[in-house]
Amino acid sequence: MNTESQVELIGTLIQQNRDGVLLVDDQGRIVTHNTALVELLGQPAGTRFESTLRLGPLNLQRLLVRAAIAAGEQDAVGRPSPRNLDFRAELDVRRPPLPVRVTSTPLPDGNRRLRLVTLRPDLSATEVAPDRFGFTPGSPLESADAGCRARLELARKAAGAGIRLLLLGETGTGKTLLAQALHHSGPRAAASLVELHCASLPETVLQSELFGHARGAFPGASAERTGRIEEADGGTLLLDEIGEMSGPCQDALHRVLGDGRFERMGENRTRYAELQVISTSSRNLSHQLDTGRLHAGLYHCLAGLTVTVPPLRERPGDLDATIDRWSRHSGVELTDQSRRRLHHHEWPGNFRELRNLLGVLRLHAEPGGRINEATIREALEGYRPEWRPVGTPRAPHTTDRPAPFSAAEEREREKLQAALAAHDGNRSRAAQSLGMDRTTLWRKLHRLRLIPDRAPS
Repeated sequence: MNTESQVELIGTLIQQNRDGVLLVDDQGRIVTHNTALVELLGQPAGTRFESTLRLGPLNLQRLLVRAAIAAGEQDAVGRPSPRNLDFRAELDVRRPPLPVRVTSTPLPDGNRRLRLVTLRPDLSATEVAPDRFGFTPGSPLESADAGCRARLELARKAAGAGIRLLLLGETGTGKTLLAQALHHSGPRAAASLVELHCASLPETVLQSELFGHARGAFPGASAERTGRIEEADGGTLLLDEIGEMSGPCQDALHRVLGDGRFERMGENRTRYAELQVISTSSRNLSHQLDTGRLHAGLYHCLAGLTVTVPPLRERPGDLDATIDRWSRHSGVELTDQSRRRLHHHEWPGNFRELRNLLGVLRLHAEPGGRINEATIREALEGYRPEWRPVGTPRAPHTTDRPAPFSAAEEREREKLQAALAAHDGNRSRAAQSLGMDRTTLWRKLHRLRLIPDRAPS
């Protein structure tokens, strides 16, 4: 593979990364970078960086030189060498400064020496900085709702004990952030956290990313490559959306997780890695097991403990806490009616939807920084055209019959009906057995058309 093709491939791969990543040559020129770097530095969409000397308001070259000298580099200008760099820094591009972990890895190249640099927000810090919309996420390991708090504590204990974790939940509930926080707060925090998004890569590339490959393993493999499993040795491997992995990749990963042994693609040498594995999925893995789309052996290897992260609509305390933090940082307040309106929203996009909505609300703040209910309603309808409060019947089809429930909703209906039957219809005891409060149970029963249209008593 020639240099141009290699750069093009790297540019494609790093776009899938949620951290800020850039490819730098030995003169400090930026060959390519991903859009996550632009967002991390708070720059306008479409910004293109040319030099590490001027990465927006950040002089990354100075940080790399200091780290190179501290690591024993002989080249005081920080030119690439066989040495990897790994250090922590603060991005003074916002208030308060954002702590990040910077890793810099040299890449082999025939004509020029290239270095892959990653900037990852340091979630081990106790304070999380607000983004440019004034949105301040809470710690992924904390919750204001008792049911969710118990699950997070269980996940923390399991991760600390080295038990493999499978985190399930709807999109936008913060599964990836939770996995990152579990690593950074656990016994492997000093080692690497290596992430791989299983849904974003084709099968051949995914296998190469997981296991690495030998030179000549496939067309274009002009140099050997270290895989994510090998990189995570001693640390944590985070497999995002594990349910999207192809069958052959599942089989190969299952063998690795059994005894830690693996081979790079195109290589006969057996290697070994000892690592913690945290997986996430927003899919119904039980259905994938039943249909054979998910390898049963792999599932049982990954699911030492399964923790379901509750959706935002079941976490009213966290909704209030998030709104309060946003209000403090943005200077915008919500009226009581506005807050009630947000509590009646179903939040199909969960915290990701909430973040976007609060960014929109900040633009519509009235003089004095107050948001009324009408503005909330307009913002919700603009964000999700099919918005409806909890309890409002779904729009009928042309047959004037309610829309059928999805498979997940049918299972939830069965679970709620079984809990009510087990407690002779007592909603308080049923809610307690399900790990939720009575109001949350009522909302679920109402949404799934298991009770008539009336408020909880």
